[in-house]
Amino acid sequence: LERSAAIKCPSILTHLAGSTKIQQVLATPNSPHLSNFLSRTSSSDMIERIRNTFTAIYPLDDTPEGQYAVRLATNPKDSGGYVLKPQREGGGNNIYGAKIPEFLRGLGDDQQKWRSYILMELIKPPALRNSIFRNGEVQSGEVIGELGGYGVCLWRNGNDETGGKKGGEGKDGEVVENWEAGFLLRTKGSSSEEGGVAAGFGAVDSPCLIEV
Repeated sequence: LERSAAIKCPSILTHLAGSTKIQQVLATPNSPHLSNFLSRTSSSDMIERIRNTFTAIYPLDDTPEGQYAVRLATNPKDSGGYVLKPQREGGGNNIYGAKIPEFLRGLGDDQQKWRSYILMELIKPPALRNSIFRNGEVQSGEVIGELGGYGVCLWRNGNDETGGKKGGEGKDGEVVENWEAGFLLRTKGSSSEEGGVAAGFGAVDSPCLIEV
């Protein structure tokens, strides 16, 4: 399918770009990868502003950042502010706070299993009092929201092949469309760790924008 001329939505590259591991690679403190992607189109000041919107995300591997994360994740006093995430979506798969050290001990010494997780600093939005309709019931109390943006991107792949010709040059890819396409607000109880709507943890909401 990837080799066909059909437009893939998403393509395998787009699908991987939204994975938890790619988020970690870009958001690990002192990671050079964000600058590598944006250096052609953004100033160093803009890149730093973008980086400042990220929460810290770490691998669990042999790198200095990974070893720092291992120390955080295996210490019950430090793990409370973090969540352990696998390469899965849909809700119900994450390990939170004080449960992280015990979970990792259960993985034993299998480094491959450790590397399949990332450690993310918890985002703590301010709680509001509101009512949500969830699992067929109206529930009132303290809630928190998660606002995500939709984007549309359509491009033509580049061609790095030279056709066997000496000194040949590949063709750069071309971005045809790239624009914002709305947002999704998910709301859940402030005491709930998970937030997946399909899994029954949260509810779709609508923001009310005001001038401040």
